[in-house]
Amino acid sequence: MINFSSPIAGCMRWGKWGAGFTTVEYLTIINECLHNGITSFDHADIYGDYTTEADFGEALKQSPSLREQIQLITKCGIQITTANRPLHQIKSYNTSKEYIIASTEQSLENFHTDYLDVLLIHRPDPLLILKKLPRQ
Repeated sequence: MINFSSPIAGCMRWGKWGAGFTTVEYLTIINECLHNGITSFDHADIYGDYTTEADFGEALKQSPSLREQIQLITKCGIQITTANRPLHQIKSYNTSKEYIIASTEQSLENFHTDYLDVLLIHRPDPLLILKKLPRQ
């Protein structure tokens, strides 16, 4: 069973979409979080126009022992238009098996790790049809 900290650190604004942390600043804030009992970090592949995971991962690469002390949560399933993903022509949802696998493999590479603690679909795909379960 995975134990998550309460609260969980949201990393959406740590990179290009906000603070623009350097690797040293990522190391500092990660260590400050750990000092304060925050061990879980929430990411998404799209944060920072697809750059925040890799920026965070550079900190983990420089201090590999951190990986054993934290829980990595990330999300996928949204495609945004950005120079970092030139094949994405429109902002859309993609929850296909192929896209989820490719996104997960990229996240693992970005974080310099061989596992994620939690992978989530970022938002429900509005075109996804859910089978209604019979009432018990």
